[in-house]
Amino acid sequence: MIEFRVEKYVYPNGIVGLRNFNATFDGCEFIIGPTASGKSTILKMINGLVPHFAGGSLEGHIRVFGQRPSPEIAFFIKQNPEEMITSTEVVDEITFPLIQLGMSRSEAKKEVEEVCEQLKIAELWERKTYELSTGELQLVEIASAIASKAKILVFDEPFANLSRKNALRVIKILKDYPHVISEHRLEFSKYFERTVNLGLECEELEIPEVELGDVIYEGEVELRDGELIALVGDNGAGKTMMLRRIAGDMRRQGLDFSIVLQNPSYHLVEDSVSKEVDPAIAKEFGIKGLLSRHPQSLSGGQMKRVAIAKAFKSKILLLDEPTAGQDCNFRKKLIYLLRKHRKSAIIATHDLEVADHCDRKVEL
Repeated sequence: MIEFRVEKYVYPNGIVGLRNFNATFDGCEFIIGPTASGKSTILKMINGLVPHFAGGSLEGHIRVFGQRPSPEIAFFIKQNPEEMITSTEVVDEITFPLIQLGMSRSEAKKEVEEVCEQLKIAELWERKTYELSTGELQLVEIASAIASKAKILVFDEPFANLSRKNALRVIKILKDYPHVISEHRLEFSKYFERTVNLGLECEELEIPEVELGDVIYEGEVELRDGELIALVGDNGAGKTMMLRRIAGDMRRQGLDFSIVLQNPSYHLVEDSVSKEVDPAIAKEFGIKGLLSRHPQSLSGGQMKRVAIAKAFKSKILLLDEPTAGQDCNFRKKLIYLLRKHRKSAIIATHDLEVADHCDRKVEL
């Protein structure tokens, strides 16, 4: 059981992360809410990252199984799996939590074999972590968490970069473990015992129709003016690599394009959002209130919106999982804005709703 009695938590930069949150979790929760509503803050409170590592001021308290929160009780997986890597070898990454508990490497390998078979990632054992796609790396980190023997597993957007097939595999395994999950892919909420809503309301949005123009790019795929193409396929199918090849080809052809990769922080180099994004575009993206903020101080979802808004200066956009970490309203609004501004885009995505709104799909 997890007990929250939080009047207010303020990060060191003065941003209020959570206010008036009183709840009891049983270890079967699926948390939903708008971007920056406090979901990640709640998760970090369960294992003590907030406030013991992050700093700031907390008015109130949290108890996990009657104890103060700590990483020994709760295994936390962050939103970006690349930030969790501890090893260059996949097998070492998965077994690391058990080796920390005193197991030998051979004992730890035997212990995690079943989990890896269930997740269908046994074939990744001999790979390097830096060779994996983001989705594959996410599965590796999830396997590491499940094998850790922690009392509760805490995941921030675990399905963001996973195919539906892989997400359902993870969900099936998690039913046997106490867990708390924050997630924007609402289609998976029906598989969990309890959904905690931090104020999310999904709005209807009419997406304008666009008449496609002439071909503006020929290469890996053919792209027409105003066309939206979805790149779909399982984790590790090569969607990101294809986007990178297309970017190189477009660069050689001198086309006006921007690429936004899965980690938005790669694209944000200024010391304020106002220097990254045109104010008019910021308003349309719902980030006008962030213009004075430092981009790296934002939540993962906010950073991704800023990175995509920045890319709107170009006529052609190459987007890698643009709706990962985004709530239901922005997932629809992104397509609306692409259509409204008559952008041409190639979108690598596991988001079936986004793919269905594109003009065509290219499956890898």
